[in-house]
Amino acid sequence: MTKALVSARRKASSPDRYAWVWVSPLRDGTFKVSTFEIPRRLADENICFFEEDIDRVHIGTVSKMAEIDELVEGLGVDPDELDAPWHNDFPL
Repeated sequence: MTKALVSARRKASSPDRYAWVWVSPLRDGTFKVSTFEIPRRLADENICFFEEDIDRVHIGTVSKMAEIDELVEGLGVDPDELDAPWHNDFPL
């Protein structure tokens, strides 16, 4: 994994939503692991969305890659799937 934001698709809470896990490097050298979920229609219809449309959950802040892998696996995602956001349609 690079020192840049990476993300991967994950199973959403319902069929009418899209969901991702994302890992963001922080200035202090740690990594923030969070989930991100939006209504499917917003992405499918290319509708602008705002903070109130996003369900975001902070999973943890860690300092080691192994800890990232553990958190991501706990969310049902293979850590090897983490990639640059544009490879998995993560809406930046």
